Amino acid sequence: MHIAARFTTPRVLQSPRRPPEPRPLVPRARKMSAPPKVGFLGLGIMGAQMAARLVRSGAQVTVWNRSLAKTEPLKALGALVASTPREVTTSCDLVFAMLADPQAAMKVATEGPDAAVAGIAARPPTAAPITYVDCSTVDAATGEFVGNAVRAAMVAGAADPDKGGFLAAPVSGGWRDCRDGTLLFLCGGSRAAYDAACVPHGLDAMGHKRWLLGPNPGDAARAKLMLQVMMGNMVGSLAEMMALSKASGLDERAVLDVLSNSAMGNPLCTAKGKLMMEMKYEPNFQVYLQQKDLRLALQLADDLGVPAPISAAANAQYVRARQMCLANADFAAVRMAYEAEVPPDKESETGELN
Repeated sequence: MHIAARFTTPRVLQSPRRPPEPRPLVPRARKMSAPPKVGFLGLGIMGAQMAARLVRSGAQVTVWNRSLAKTEPLKALGALVASTPREVTTSCDLVFAMLADPQAAMKVATEGPDAAVAGIAARPPTAAPITYVDCSTVDAATGEFVGNAVRAAMVAGAADPDKGGFLAAPVSGGWRDCRDGTLLFLCGGSRAAYDAACVPHGLDAMGHKRWLLGPNPGDAARAKLMLQVMMGNMVGSLAEMMALSKASGLDERAVLDVLSNSAMGNPLCTAKGKLMMEMKYEPNFQVYLQQKDLRLALQLADDLGVPAPISAAANAQYVRARQMCLANADFAAVRMAYEAEVPPDKESETGELN
């Protein structure tokens, strides 16, 4: 499989304990008479920061969100606010989506007269080719479904689907990486769509490294789930270690310090271990999102006939944390699954990140 990447290898590969430095956006002298028109769908905890990076890149950004209140900070930065996804894809040549789950990604992109694909089909033949980039973490089938719908809408609108098109580009990183422009993008789709997205007012404004992992959206979806398996299992194991340390009468802080200085030490465990000790779970990446990703990974494992008992056990603890009304807490709150009985009331509602 051919893997294409741009940017030099980040220093983090040589020194894994040093995260990439935040990348300031430097305004570039424009050669065009008007700024590029970029759209963004979904302004949750991640999407809002990503859209803000695009606004600061100098693009003319149009945003949409299911709840209008979340558009106000972007409007204050200079973004335009659309009333429907269709309005965004009709007016913008490069559109990003960052939605909570497969259901939200499909609904926003394909369902109803105000969906994103309706706007793509309605673009005039003289319009520039549109590129639709879905940064949501979804399963491969959802990525393929949305990609096919985008291509069909381009054909219906007399656009060339080989110019622009659909790119799946799920991210690795939290909201602080969104803010600092240090996300990693795992991409799947055509070379034309990838190149159209890799511009100063696109992926370059939001991330510091990216890969084209294959020609299909499912390639990106499956690769992202591999990372989520590792992250969810690692933090779940950390929670178990901290709970066992406490029950053993050990100094949890000392145990975490030993771990951080051992061959197993890494920035993720150090950061999440600190949250677990302080019991402060302000969200960077929520419990319900990590559990959703493990669920998708387990579904993939079942489809492929691959045993995944470790992921299944970790998933059960994230489910338990959700039942403890911690769905919207940082996923380090899986530590609390070892502390208390599940309350009798049903799991709290989470809603979408948009």
